[in-house]
Amino acid sequence: MNKLIKIVFLFAIISLSFLRFSAQENTFDWSSPVEKTEEEKLSKIVSLGEKGTLVLLKNKNKKEVRVDAYDKELKFLHSRNIATKGTILECFRLGESLAVFYLYFNPISKKDELNCKLVTTEGEKEVKIAESVVIKNLHNSFKVNVSPNFNYLVAVTEKPHKEGKKEVVVLSLFDKDLNLIRSKSYMMNSIYSMKRKINVPIVNNKGEIYILKRYRAKTQSQYYVLNYTTSNAITFSLFKLNYKPILDAQYALDNEGDLLVGGTFSSPNSKKAEGVYIAKFHASSKPQFRQEYPFRQETMVAFVSEKSLRKNGLGLPNFKTRELLVQKEGYALILEHRERLANAKSSVKIDKRDGIIVLSFDQKGNYIWDVALHFNQYDKEDNGYWNSYICYNDTANNRLIVAYNEVGYFDKKADNNFGEKTTVGARKITISNQGNIEKGIVKDCFVGAPMDLIISPKVSLFNSTEHFIIAEPQDKKLYILGEVGVEG
Repeated sequence: MNKLIKIVFLFAIISLSFLRFSAQENTFDWSSPVEKTEEEKLSKIVSLGEKGTLVLLKNKNKKEVRVDAYDKELKFLHSRNIATKGTILECFRLGESLAVFYLYFNPISKKDELNCKLVTTEGEKEVKIAESVVIKNLHNSFKVNVSPNFNYLVAVTEKPHKEGKKEVVVLSLFDKDLNLIRSKSYMMNSIYSMKRKINVPIVNNKGEIYILKRYRAKTQSQYYVLNYTTSNAITFSLFKLNYKPILDAQYALDNEGDLLVGGTFSSPNSKKAEGVYIAKFHASSKPQFRQEYPFRQETMVAFVSEKSLRKNGLGLPNFKTRELLVQKEGYALILEHRERLANAKSSVKIDKRDGIIVLSFDQKGNYIWDVALHFNQYDKEDNGYWNSYICYNDTANNRLIVAYNEVGYFDKKADNNFGEKTTVGARKITISNQGNIEKGIVKDCFVGAPMDLIISPKVSLFNSTEHFIIAEPQDKKLYILGEVGVEG
């Protein structure tokens, strides 16, 4: 750690010494500030449970990642730089370790390699996960993912593009120590090889593998679901809706390890979302259920005027599916508005977020309710750096919590006193299990901090037991790690 970071820590320990404040129903515990450079981008928060928490910062050269380690009390322990000889693909927790996956072309063997650095408190272990020969200067690509319990790794090798040939993938399953459990090559007979391949690998806690695939056929996207079972069998089938083409898709695994897929649909050759769907798959690629719902009129007019709907047709432009959440008694689908506005008379671009739509379904995919939440975010200076949001399950109280920064919008009301040391305030919306909304603000969470701060919702970790966020000053030269406590 350089001298400047040591000075920052000394100052922070004296003046900050872990902020602990109450903000409505939330408590916030903050670490001391840590310096970061312009070459380092906050990437991910990784929890190691009782062993503490890691904050990952990727370098712009894409070959290095900085790992900042904290104990359970958010006390900074050390900073460690993990360098690779290739391009970093992903970083995950695997077992009790941090797994850093990177791509490398071996000039001697003429093979593309997928390698992993397994980082523990004792040191680093490097393992070659997969390799495949380069054919006529056409390279392989790789995808990886980890099971929710961190005990399994799935790696997919996508073979080089061959004009007029079928797409071929190799599916491999590893344990948490990177020992190979099973592997199989598969040719997708129903589709041709493409230069750009979209295969999303998913593995559950049983070691069952799914692939959610998008395939572009002329002007339409087709979706497929592949399942690689523990008995070494593979099923592969087209996933489609009754009348409308799928516009986008997100996935989740339920508590039994079944695959959930949800998203929006549109009319042919349209980019406007006209409704949503949700489907569930067991250990085969045939859905257990598939439900489709057009948007209610009330939902659409929350963001688009009735006049515009009459003139331009039904649907919501610039809305895409952000996430699919598993809840106690069903599922929640989150749709997000995102738009980049350009001023023809100037070079200024505005990153606009009108808000989100939250839709609730029961365990069979039956629609229950939906709510439209307005954010009114207009970021003119930071290219949308601050105007994202956090949505997570408050499992103990069986409700959803949504928090977002009030970027570019300020309503002069008494409740807008977000507290001292707050550069851009955050609003909070609580959504009950019945779809009732309670709006409020995140107040006084930075009182006593040595600088003005903003919550950075793009880098967070929220699950049923852990709630971690990042806060930064306006110049982004420092960051602090925070833990959010939810009172029952």
